[in-house]
Amino acid sequence: MPAEPRLRPEEEQHATRVLRMGAGEHLIGLDGRGARQPFLVRSLRKGALELEPAGPAELVPAPGEEGSLLPWFEVAVAWPRRNRVEDMVGRLVQLGAAAIRPLTARQRGPEEVRDAEPRLERVAREACKQCGRAWLPVFEDALGPAELARQRSKDSIAVLDPSGALPFDTWLRSLRPAPIGPGTRAHPIVLVIGPEGGLAEDEREALLAAGASATWLAPHVLRVETAAEAAMAVAAAVHGRRA
Repeated sequence: MPAEPRLRPEEEQHATRVLRMGAGEHLIGLDGRGARQPFLVRSLRKGALELEPAGPAELVPAPGEEGSLLPWFEVAVAWPRRNRVEDMVGRLVQLGAAAIRPLTARQRGPEEVRDAEPRLERVAREACKQCGRAWLPVFEDALGPAELARQRSKDSIAVLDPSGALPFDTWLRSLRPAPIGPGTRAHPIVLVIGPEGGLAEDEREALLAAGASATWLAPHVLRVETAAEAAMAVAAAVHGRRA
């Protein structure tokens, strides 16, 4: 017998104490793996919502799959200071980043990546709930630029570089994303954002030697999180489609 549908404890608490949901109200449940399920609140007992399906589940294609809203974009970014990471991750999720990877650049690397993971997963869930996104992002392992270059040498990579000769949006428009070209989980479109101190010359050269393009995004030097969010916003505008 299938288990009765339940919200995560923190989501149930938010629904009952903040949203004041009760019997007869409707909500959409997201499992983070593409399913959007409408539910009816059958009753509220001792602070727990009893739910029943209110229609068939909608299965949303994953990024990069046929019919998806966006290709698979992987944002490899040198973590900004700790108090700015959560806001950056929340906005990248809303904008549609399929994967987020901490970049361990020499000038500045991620701080406490492993300790931060549960917290960032919570941020990602909240962002998905806020924007109605059906797929949670993948948090990839931290890599240095040289390791990333080796791992993604067959993929499309843009390095944000104020001295780059190619406009970032021009580079994006040169791509023909999945199903014709890149933009799947197996062959992502990778956006590399270095630290505010910049990539070291050997780090930059390793990426360019792997086929990356040096692209510029704005006339001024941007903060890490501003660059990451702006790059993902431009990528979504160029290659995204409306639901």
